Amino acid sequence: MNWDSGYFLEKGKKLYPEFHETVCRPLPETEPDKELWMRCGSSFTLDFGTHLVGYVTLKVACDHAPDSPLQAVFEFAEDRCEFDPAPYKGGLSSSWIQRETVFSDNALEPLSLPRRYAFRYLRITFPANTAYQVRYVSCEARAVTSADMSAVAPLPEGTSEAVRKIDEIAIRTLKNCMQSVFEDGPKRDRRLWLGDLYLQAKANYLTFKNTDLVKRCLYLFAGIPHENGCLSSAIFQEPILMNQSWILHDYALFFAGCLKDLYEFEGDREVVRELWPVAFRQAEIASEAVNEKGLVDPAYYFVDWCAPLDKTAAAQGIAVAMLKDTLFLAKVAGDAKAQAYLEAQIERLSGALMSLYDRERKLFAAPGGQISVQSQMWGILAGVLDETEVKDTLTALGKLTAADGLVDTVTPYAKHYYVDALLKGGFRKEAEKLIMDYWGGMAEKGADCFWEVYVPDQPDLSPYGDKRINSFCHAWSCTPTYFIRKYGIK
Repeated sequence: MNWDSGYFLEKGKKLYPEFHETVCRPLPETEPDKELWMRCGSSFTLDFGTHLVGYVTLKVACDHAPDSPLQAVFEFAEDRCEFDPAPYKGGLSSSWIQRETVFSDNALEPLSLPRRYAFRYLRITFPANTAYQVRYVSCEARAVTSADMSAVAPLPEGTSEAVRKIDEIAIRTLKNCMQSVFEDGPKRDRRLWLGDLYLQAKANYLTFKNTDLVKRCLYLFAGIPHENGCLSSAIFQEPILMNQSWILHDYALFFAGCLKDLYEFEGDREVVRELWPVAFRQAEIASEAVNEKGLVDPAYYFVDWCAPLDKTAAAQGIAVAMLKDTLFLAKVAGDAKAQAYLEAQIERLSGALMSLYDRERKLFAAPGGQISVQSQMWGILAGVLDETEVKDTLTALGKLTAADGLVDTVTPYAKHYYVDALLKGGFRKEAEKLIMDYWGGMAEKGADCFWEVYVPDQPDLSPYGDKRINSFCHAWSCTPTYFIRKYGIK
């Protein structure tokens, strides 16, 4: 590791963003009757009309001087399914479920919750058998984000209402994930993940244009690497700033992709020069972790939340694509020695990727023969096929279904790369249809923000064992606005 991590960490800390606040109130028709007195089990549910991230204050009145603390139970939900009273059976900590019991020694004072929540719906219950009764006065949320909505340009005239709706939801998803860093989800994890950052930054450049927040995230990653220089897949901000132990080579390689995108948007050569050693180290680590056939170890690649997926071909495609982005950065940084190294690695890994290409079927196949959407999209994005082969592969893929044994994507994260591959292959109509069917499908189901996981015919799917712990505002799902604005989709 040949960089000053402390220097990078300080640069990242100095780029702490300015926040924008909006006071939000629930829909009047969901507020309880303000003449109704409540106690001992009384409850009501507020609907704030859309998803928001922020801090809540409740005001109540009392029928006489309160002689005991006020107890209130707050239950926050991004989606109404989170109010399901069934016992939680998920694999992630149940403390991510947004429920809080609060005691106030003075019920006459406004009750402000110090913790930040992500929600649209809020159920409040008064469970105590107090001698006094309370009456609802008001509830408001102070919504926060580091995204500046005034920076977002309107879509051109002639854009369909369906596309406008998808764009609006995508932007809200990104906005609510933009806090002190680009969070993966404001309800659960609240971490800076490199895979999410890579996609969020793409959408950000065409909407909020907050390059300082991207730089902050890159510098923070560079400031707390693992001992061998490998970047963590994610960073915790609380209770202390620290890296996560989970190593994912695809996420680490996305550092180079993110830095390349930043340079292409802003042209800041100095940032590339500073962070170049970090990007190159990720390429070295990935290149060193290959077998005698030149194949990467898929165990170190995320690709998608898809249990049956053989990741071999997709992981290989990711490695080749990101090594090419690293080569681009080497040229910007003027590192001739690194260029030669990367060119040799790209040739070696590309050859191994092509060994997985079935020229007769025009499809990439895992060693066991599995055909997946993920393998095709990353094989195409790796740039190892010529124009005719790309079209042949996408055509062959379009003819396959689950009945043929095709493994499909399960997350908007993976779906992004399929859309990207379709567009790069000249299949614009198919890409637009996929956006309308997939993200538009979530919109039709009432999504305020786009979800972490979405499989249309499996509405209760969760990689964690319980849908209620899923994130219903998730960073990696925000990219329709990127495609809509980059390609002028109407």
